[in-house]
Amino acid sequence: MSAPRTEDRTDASMLAITTGFLVLFLIFHHRWMLIVAVCAGLIGLLVPPLARLVHRGWMKLAHALGWFNGRVLLGAVFFLLLTPIALLRRLGRSDGLALRKPAGSIWTVRDHTYTAKDLETPW
Repeated sequence: MSAPRTEDRTDASMLAITTGFLVLFLIFHHRWMLIVAVCAGLIGLLVPPLARLVHRGWMKLAHALGWFNGRVLLGAVFFLLLTPIALLRRLGRSDGLALRKPAGSIWTVRDHTYTAKDLETPW
C-alpha cells in the first residue's frame, strides 16, 4: 500500500484549515476567523485549483515548522535543560555508570550461581 499523493490530500488540508479556524472562532470569538473558515471551506468545495494552491502553501508551512521544531526548539531544550543537568551531574562525586577510569582493573567479579528462578524473569 503506497502513501497517498499530495494532490489526494488537498481535501484533508482544506478541512484541517476550516476546522482549525472554526475552533479558534469558538475560543476567541473573532468574526474574521469565522469568515476565513467559511472561505476555506468554500474554496475546498468549489474551486479545486485554488484549493491545490492553498494546499501547497499549507505543506510549505508544515515543512518550515518541522524544520524549526527539529532544530531550533530541540536544540534549545538540549542546551537549556539537558546541559545544566549534565554539568551538575559532573560536579557530583558519584559515578553511577562507572565512566571514570578506576585505578585498577575494570573487571567486576561476580560470584553467582544461576538457578531456575533467575531464568524465569530475565528482565
